[in-house]
Amino acid sequence: MNMLDRHTIRLWTHEFQEVTSSPPRWLALLDEKELTHCRQFRQEKDRIAYAAAHALLRTALSQTLELPPASLIIDHDRMGKPFINMPGCMSMAITLSHTSGMVAVALSQAGNIGVDVEAIDRKNIPHNNFSAYGLSHEEQAMLASLSLHERCEAFIDLWTAREAVAKADGRGLSLPFSDIKIDLSMNKATIHEKGASPSSQWTLWREQPSPLYRLALAWPQGKGAFTRMNEQLI
Repeated sequence: MNMLDRHTIRLWTHEFQEVTSSPPRWLALLDEKELTHCRQFRQEKDRIAYAAAHALLRTALSQTLELPPASLIIDHDRMGKPFINMPGCMSMAITLSHTSGMVAVALSQAGNIGVDVEAIDRKNIPHNNFSAYGLSHEEQAMLASLSLHERCEAFIDLWTAREAVAKADGRGLSLPFSDIKIDLSMNKATIHEKGASPSSQWTLWREQPSPLYRLALAWPQGKGAFTRMNEQLI
């Protein structure tokens, strides 16, 4: 079993804008629970995104663990975060994210991780009332000083970073985003519980995997070395 080194964090992405229905080769990788869940989505684009995310997850795990995709037992905790429910694999952290046309998966032995990938849709990006999105006064002032184009780019960076940190923390959207402080210049984040000193600190990896998407990955500060993996899902 080719387990990750305990200091290694790996990230995979897959873009599928031209896909109009879930390819059978993706669906063949999913187990019965995943297939059932996939079929419950009303819109085809959501079924495709779910199938792509879980097919990529099983492909990445199969490569890492040197096990057939169908043999992997993947469950979810009460917050919906996936984990491998198999002896010897419980310490591996898993995170995935999907949006229209792209999915991302990351694996780690270096502690909790969180990934978020978002499609850049400038029509839906707010131009004011940023406090509703958990942004600090400093961040709001910074956004206000930018041009419209720059403001859109910076907002997406701040949002994906917060989503990634919230996932890594484990509380997801139940964690107030105003408790998360983002330092884009240093690619770091902290969580301040009720305004107290930082209760946790996170390293960020941010990238634009294609002109249409933004991605952020978070893991505990001072733990782990990042590796960007090549495409695995076809």
